[in-house]
Amino acid sequence: MWRLHRYYLKEVLVSASITFLVLFAVILVSLVYRGIQRSQGGDAFDALKITLFFALDSFPHLLTISFLIATVMTFTRAAQDRELVAIRAAGVSPFVPMSSALLVGVGLTALGSVAMHYAIPEAHFRKYRVIAGVVRNVFMSMQLGSDRIVLPGGGYVMTYREHDGAEFRDCTIYCKKPVAGFESPILFVDRVQLPDVDDTTTEFVIALDGIRDPIGTSGTPGRMLIGVPIDFSGGESRDERDDDLRSDQLLGEVMRGVHPAPNGALYTLFRRCCFALMPALLAPIGFCLAEFARERGRVFALVLALAPLSLFYLGEVLGARLLLSTDSPWCGWLPAALLVAFGAPLCWGQLRR
Repeated sequence: MWRLHRYYLKEVLVSASITFLVLFAVILVSLVYRGIQRSQGGDAFDALKITLFFALDSFPHLLTISFLIATVMTFTRAAQDRELVAIRAAGVSPFVPMSSALLVGVGLTALGSVAMHYAIPEAHFRKYRVIAGVVRNVFMSMQLGSDRIVLPGGGYVMTYREHDGAEFRDCTIYCKKPVAGFESPILFVDRVQLPDVDDTTTEFVIALDGIRDPIGTSGTPGRMLIGVPIDFSGGESRDERDDDLRSDQLLGEVMRGVHPAPNGALYTLFRRCCFALMPALLAPIGFCLAEFARERGRVFALVLALAPLSLFYLGEVLGARLLLSTDSPWCGWLPAALLVAFGAPLCWGQLRR
């Protein structure tokens, strides 16, 4: 029996790996432009990191789709070559070849659980936050060979006569609109001090000393602070959401009673569990669809595979809608429930015939 398991296990694993790599490469290529755009001022490694952060968001979808395609293609070929017929004729239960797909599905479920509960929330958090190295590179590139600095996100343009590190002297600042207390959007400043940047920086607090208004009589010899938001997300200002938190953090906030929307947090947790369970649920469904499509070929089997995928994403959409109307976190399990309702009679009839 182990030879039979190993035979199909190897084919499913190779097919799933190749399919996943191809799909992931397509996603990466499609996101290269976005990564380059959001890492302006950084180097190629910064663009690669941002692109990877966005691509990792599609990991659970690609994992599920590639495994289903691999299962359907492997066992459709086996059915067309009459391997499954020979196995049944030898008195071997169809559960034996199907267990190879189940074994891969359970392994992918374990991998998907770690990714959904820990790795992907971290990537989801970082893709909307500023990477400190990118910000430093922006200022390095703006300060070399130019006396003009465009401050990101705030609509401020600064020119200067000379500078020493992060301190600029004899500056002129152009603003989108006049700063409070001044009539002109143009300010003359004796000295501008830029702050240090680290991983937690979300706003530049720029210190201005000796400000003068060129068209008015107002001015201040003291220090004035201007906050400039750092934004490399393409104008998408956003606060921290449940998708940015690991599952243990979400559950901890709910159990301590500090989460503002506990039902929404539990829905997110259940939804992640549902995504992680998809490979294990799709393993018997893919096997039975492949055996059912034996006479019509692999293309027909792939078309049939769209049915469970469509049900899954339909349940994803309906679950989000039901959460808004019922405020019940159990709606997160709706995609798995629809798959079980679709797969149970299919597997029962196909495996017992």
